[in-house]
Amino acid sequence: MRQIFKVIICASIFVLFPFLTVALASAPYTTLTVSPSGDLIETQTAYEPLGRLFTGADIVNPEDIFIDDKGSIYVVDSGKKKVLVANSKGDIVAEIGAGIFGVPKGVFVDEQGDIYVADYEKEKVFRFSNKGELKQEYGKPDSPLFGSKSPYKPQKVAVDRRGNIYVIGEGSTNGMMQLSREGEFLGYYGVNRTEVSLSSVLRNLIASEKQKASLFMKTPPAPDNLGIDEEGLIYSVTQGTKTEVIKKLNVAGQNMLHPYILDDAALVDITVDANGNMFVMNASGKIFEFDSYGNFLFIFGGKDDGTNRLGLFKQPSGIAVDQSGRIYVSDKETGMIQVFEPTAFANLVHEGIALYKDGLYVQSQKYWESVLSLNSSFGLAHTAMGKAYYKQQQYDEALAEYRLAEDVWGYSDSFWEVRHAWMQKHLEKILVIGFVLIALYYVARFLDKKKNIFGGYRRVWGNVKKRKLISELLFLFRFFKHPIDSFYDLQRMGKASVLSATILYAFLFVAYLIHRFQTGFIFSSYRSDETNVLFEFAIIFVPLLAFIIVNYLVSTINDGEGRFKDIYIGTIYSLAPYLVFILPITLLSNMLSGNEYFVYLFSMRIIYAWCLVILFIMVKEIHNYSISETIRNILVTIFGMAILLLVVFVIFVLLDQVYDFVYSVVKEALLRV
Repeated sequence: MRQIFKVIICASIFVLFPFLTVALASAPYTTLTVSPSGDLIETQTAYEPLGRLFTGADIVNPEDIFIDDKGSIYVVDSGKKKVLVANSKGDIVAEIGAGIFGVPKGVFVDEQGDIYVADYEKEKVFRFSNKGELKQEYGKPDSPLFGSKSPYKPQKVAVDRRGNIYVIGEGSTNGMMQLSREGEFLGYYGVNRTEVSLSSVLRNLIASEKQKASLFMKTPPAPDNLGIDEEGLIYSVTQGTKTEVIKKLNVAGQNMLHPYILDDAALVDITVDANGNMFVMNASGKIFEFDSYGNFLFIFGGKDDGTNRLGLFKQPSGIAVDQSGRIYVSDKETGMIQVFEPTAFANLVHEGIALYKDGLYVQSQKYWESVLSLNSSFGLAHTAMGKAYYKQQQYDEALAEYRLAEDVWGYSDSFWEVRHAWMQKHLEKILVIGFVLIALYYVARFLDKKKNIFGGYRRVWGNVKKRKLISELLFLFRFFKHPIDSFYDLQRMGKASVLSATILYAFLFVAYLIHRFQTGFIFSSYRSDETNVLFEFAIIFVPLLAFIIVNYLVSTINDGEGRFKDIYIGTIYSLAPYLVFILPITLLSNMLSGNEYFVYLFSMRIIYAWCLVILFIMVKEIHNYSISETIRNILVTIFGMAILLLVVFVIFVLLDQVYDFVYSVVKEALLRV
């Protein structure tokens, strides 16, 4: 009975995975995804190594791999100089191009079943029938548009539905070469952009046109590999650059993805599955998965550490995905084709993405709920849940999900709906209360004129304002109307003191913290749950203290009349607009949607500009300078602040090294005693 049971298990494995040389293995790598805050976090395994497709004896140097709609697998072997064709079970059914190829590097099969092979050495693209018969050769184009000196070293090839052929060649800095089915050169497609650096911008500003042409000419990097999806959109990857390393090109050859979608300068290949999800592989064997919009999904795979474990690679060269979602990766050094199987977790994500992409947000909700039950930090799932709740007009729930996803615009749309519903419900009451308050105000004002009903309160308030500290604090409001006279009174008449200034500095810090952490989600750039009060204290007071000290020293040298006390007091009173208006604006930010962003932005800019104007007046009046002397004083102060902060940083580093040295000596002495 036990022997029969073993035979049944072995037979089941043979039926399910007839083409694999090794059974399913556990993943030797960590799978990562992106949290809502943009950090890489560990998640459930998305793809598990299933085994290898061929043994090392069948393939020498696999350069590229392609899988057609029928599940047939095509592998370019530059070592054996031919293309191997296997069925969906992994059995080799044909060999193409023996005796024809030089160094074949890329393979593609079009919808008619024709096989295209890019040959680097022969400098041609060969087209074969599905039976392996050579039908056409595409050599170097003789069109003047191509250029007689342009290199033609085909490495990768793809064909769209119209039969146009896209060829990537070595050193093709003009982009992909586009040929018709007959071999006519149609032009270049998807050219990369040159990166703009600060040094190049400065050089271009000072250089003549002749110098720009002769010295500063820079060619864009050439694309290294390409792929095509079921809709005919072309994708490319480029090495050695920081922007647009992955491109999804429209008909006009323009990139549809974010230019900084990935920070990896060693991408090897790209492929796209039936749902438009992109799989990109780098030279270290890391595989990156993105959805059709460029949202990051998973990272898995890695470099072989010498243990020869499945899922790790020595020199990955090509990647492909079949209709069932299995991923095939060729390893040029080991001569292996490894296969990855999507897990139940990855299938949940893919099912949700497929519905989400088609706008079926409500239908995708159950998949995203399952994803979040397994990983509550999966950022895309929170965004999709927010969309689902929004479609169902459950705006409060949508707000919560969008906030978890840190999706500002989705949150803004939901907030607008919540605010609109609240206004419809309470607007009548608000208007009635407003009219009543206005009426009461004018009635009270009329009675006060007739019978002086508020005379006692005015006397009490007058006595309060006469107290020295209160009058010094209220003196802040005079800077809005008469800043020049106010600084004269501050310096000559003693209208403010060190105590009142210190209280205002303390209020400045409190107001800053409230603004920092209580600004509306839509307008706040602060997303962390952790708060470092000392760090926030340093952000406010290190620049202020540096300004006060350096300005005093600079003004002393340049015959400024201001004392250290005057600068200390004048600086905080110069920030009167911020002290008075920052809290109302913070409150307002919690009532605005993204459509009113300009109101918040304009208000903040007005506050900062107003403060700078009053600060300029402070330097001028406190030190009794002319306008030109004030400008010079401020510029020297800014330079001195930079030098002071640099000196403080150097001293801090030196003290830290001294501390480490002393600590090491003491620790060594204690261990030896």
